[in-house]
Amino acid sequence: MPELHEDLGVTLKSVVVRSIDEAARRGAAKVEAEHLLLAIAASGDLAADSLAQVGLDHAGVETALRVEREHALAAAGVEPVAEERLLATRDSRPGWGASVRDALRRADFRARRGRPRAERERLAVADALVGVLRADLGTVPRALAYAGVDRAALIARLEALR
Repeated sequence: MPELHEDLGVTLKSVVVRSIDEAARRGAAKVEAEHLLLAIAASGDLAADSLAQVGLDHAGVETALRVEREHALAAAGVEPVAEERLLATRDSRPGWGASVRDALRRADFRARRGRPRAERERLAVADALVGVLRADLGTVPRALAYAGVDRAALIARLEALR
């Protein structure tokens, strides 16, 4: 698992575990930022509410990721294929991909170090979401662009929670 500050608490840790489940359910070899985004969207947390306000509940994120995949395939001259054909059979848990590691590094978990534990816990998932949203390249920024999401405005809204 990527290095997480030991004081983050159970809420963020449960979201990270759910991102592993999202990757495994999709047959992915690696947990990536899109799996963390899916887990955050399903968390019922303050960050999930912020995503839902821009049309990105769990189903909305899945749709945005599907549209991104279709565009990527089309750019390569490949016709879209059925979802079930994209799933690989895996016997083991997925490893950690570069995009999720980078997202968790970009999240500024230590910014509230001096604040009460309950406050840090309450906002940790939002911090992780900011880390995901700050990526300039990759699947997530393309998916959000296709979905018409203003990442800068969403980041500003999440940072205002501080």
